[in-house]
Amino acid sequence: MSLRSLLALMIAAGVAYTPSPSSAETTTTRSKIEASTKKSKSKSKAKSKIKKKKKKSKKKKKKSRKKLISRTPSKSSLRRTDNMPLGYEWPPNKKMLAAEKACQTELDVAGVDWKPAKPEGRIVAALTVTDADGTMTLGGIKYTSHYRRGPHKLDCQLALALHHFGPDLHAAGVRSVKFGSIFRWTNVRVNGETKNILSRHALGIAMDIVSFTDETGREANVETDYPTGDPLLLAVEAAAEASGKFRVLLTPKNDPVSHRDHFHIEVAVDYTRSHHTAALP
Repeated sequence: MSLRSLLALMIAAGVAYTPSPSSAETTTTRSKIEASTKKSKSKSKAKSKIKKKKKKSKKKKKKSRKKLISRTPSKSSLRRTDNMPLGYEWPPNKKMLAAEKACQTELDVAGVDWKPAKPEGRIVAALTVTDADGTMTLGGIKYTSHYRRGPHKLDCQLALALHHFGPDLHAAGVRSVKFGSIFRWTNVRVNGETKNILSRHALGIAMDIVSFTDETGREANVETDYPTGDPLLLAVEAAAEASGKFRVLLTPKNDPVSHRDHFHIEVAVDYTRSHHTAALP
């Protein structure tokens, strides 16, 4: 039977004739399907990677938000009594004001030229000690700001403690000090973490010192010279710890993160005592 006859019979029987695709057409179709499949897989992988990255970044942001606490004092940090001197209240009570007056009298007796200053932060009784050249001399040691010209506000308790600490610094070889800050409206920062606690800088009874200069004019920088065991810096550290005049001394040794470039000193204040100065033990 011829092909035409066969086709005629199939058409009469209602059977559709579909010519079989050639091998070339079949291969092309398969390759197209495979290519589209690969594309869809790669797209889905790319989407899943993007989703994972977004999730990781969100987690990192959440962690960083937990760690980040503003250094500007808030109502909650101001209400806390952590890190406050003994007997400290705000507003200042009668004992605190009496202690400040007694402290100022001692400055007068010592011949320190001081002036009252406008209230700021939570300094009990702000004052300034300023020489003609804008520096500050206490206990025979000249104090200069690393950043700006004076006058610099501080509490009388810190001024008196530095005055009495002058001979100790002189014996250690120090003739002048360069400081970063005294009063600063801020919260505590230690070991790289900001705490929701008011710093003693906000009370004007703390100082950050960046360098000390000896009798030869050599400047010992805390950031660069302390790690090498500079003898002048080690002598100052030992003198401050032995004096009993300071509540705490933070250095690159006990806080290499937040105090790698300065010494932080806080005068030891006790307002529970009578009218005697609170700066001395």
